[in-house]
Amino acid sequence: MKILGFKATNSRTVKAALGRDMENIPAQFPALFSGADKICLVTSSDAPPSLRARALRLFPEGRTPHFYFWLPPSEKAKTLEEAGRLCSFLFDNGFSRNSLLIAAGGGAATDLAGFAASIYMRGINWISVPTTFLAQIDAGLGGKTAVNLGGAKNIAGTFHQPALAVCDTAFLDSLPHAELRSGAGELVKYAMIGPASLREALLKRLPEAVSGDKTALTACVSACAAYKLKLVARDERDETGLREVLNFGHTAGHALEALAGGHMPHGEAVARGIKAALAISRQARCLGAADHERLLAILAMLRLPPARRVRRDLKRFIALVSRDKKARGAGNRFILLEGPGRPFAAENIKPALLTRAFAEALK
Repeated sequence: MKILGFKATNSRTVKAALGRDMENIPAQFPALFSGADKICLVTSSDAPPSLRARALRLFPEGRTPHFYFWLPPSEKAKTLEEAGRLCSFLFDNGFSRNSLLIAAGGGAATDLAGFAASIYMRGINWISVPTTFLAQIDAGLGGKTAVNLGGAKNIAGTFHQPALAVCDTAFLDSLPHAELRSGAGELVKYAMIGPASLREALLKRLPEAVSGDKTALTACVSACAAYKLKLVARDERDETGLREVLNFGHTAGHALEALAGGHMPHGEAVARGIKAALAISRQARCLGAADHERLLAILAMLRLPPARRVRRDLKRFIALVSRDKKARGAGNRFILLEGPGRPFAAENIKPALLTRAFAEALK
């Protein structure tokens, strides 16, 4: 097990445990659990028995009272109503400011549970246990919690760091190939925005990781988590621009998710959002032709399925990218590339470029 950590803005040390086949987390982090009067494990109602069994090996029941709360599957969980239902459950069962919430699942589960933990009694401790490839390398780390509003992703949210993030790659053993490929969309993001050493390490492992190789998956999770937590430690609340580069591919990606009506996995949407960002970067003459082709070749390694269920509604696409929370008051705001490992922010991309980007994202 590898332990990473950084000092959060509230001076609390945030830790991440990375590894495989970990057990009995309370015994390894006694200070976090000794003060908890009650513990609630939150996971999705469609979680397979293997996920629940592994979660119980990580967090075996002890003397502290344990409760269990089931969320609706996937993005259906990320609503204000569902956050209220979880908070009501905690209140009805006597949870206090000394209680502990444990979220085990994909990014939707950790987002929703983390958001509820941030508002219940103005904030209680929580532990993020991402169980998908995508969540372990990105969504389950960093302390951003949110729910969706009006079809737009992550509009109502908070910054509330988990006291601990536990990334156990044994959870990934039962994932189908399609989910590993989807998660690899975020991995490709790191390969394109990160330094050459990270890019080389990830691309070397990418084919094996997508095929389910356990060693490759553990190596990729550790490398991406270390890079993200390093950025978060320097810009925890996304105020200086350092952390913003993690949004590469997400502005168009979130719009595509909305246009697909929930039928496009987040990782695939990010990969297609990266296609859009690369198209804008090239058409704006920020990105050279050779680098553009090299980066597209990396995306081609994912073998994305046809985007059949995305509405070909350009007007709606442009409206969605303008409403994205990352726009910061501008007409739109994208993270683009000048080259591998050289991301930058650009605002008010013109409709002609957005039209081209939308077409490229759907190829």
